[in-house]
Amino acid sequence: MEHRGIMVNIFKGLLRSILITLIGVFILSLIMMVKDVNLKALGIAWVIITCISIFVGAIYSAKKNQERGWLVGLILGLLYYIILFIFTMILKEKVSFVLYDFYRLIIALAVGFFSGMLGINT
Repeated sequence: MEHRGIMVNIFKGLLRSILITLIGVFILSLIMMVKDVNLKALGIAWVIITCISIFVGAIYSAKKNQERGWLVGLILGLLYYIILFIFTMILKEKVSFVLYDFYRLIIALAVGFFSGMLGINT
């Protein structure tokens, strides 16, 4: 498959990931309006939403490309994290890349990598 087609499919998977993230954040916001959520549970919920979003987007992209699923998932995970980091930078006053952000990047890459492989093999 040509590189343009691969990138188009990755972009479509990325859009799906972002849409799922928005839906997950909306649901989490509704829960937070009704119930008091502590900071630790909020962090765990955010990681779960992120992983599910990357999982769905990477599987979609890998199935559409039908080759190099690991690479497609890895690229999608990286692009997703970059967009998420830029959005976080816009919302925060102080920008920093701390160890927690590095762990989130590793998780995003790992989920994308394995989801891409899963998308090819299903």
